Amino acid sequence: MILTLFIADECQACARVQKQVTDITKKSNNLSLQIENIKDCPNNNILIVPALYIEDELYAYGDINEKRFLKRIKAKETETGIL
Repeated sequence: MILTLFIADECQACARVQKQVTDITKKSNNLSLQIENIKDCPNNNILIVPALYIEDELYAYGDINEKRFLKRIKAKETETGIL
């Protein structure tokens, strides 16, 4: 499952979420993290960072609640048959 995190330079919330999601993906073989800087993606229509997507579906803007995030990942895995 692919997670995409959109970030910006000098963004403290982005750094927090990036660390948190990186730590989570290190614990799971089923998760892959892509990090994109919004300045390198001018046509993406994202105005708020950090923006976290799960399989191209927006999950959250800003800081994330790890427990809810893991619950959503589990639900998404069940939906798609990835276990």
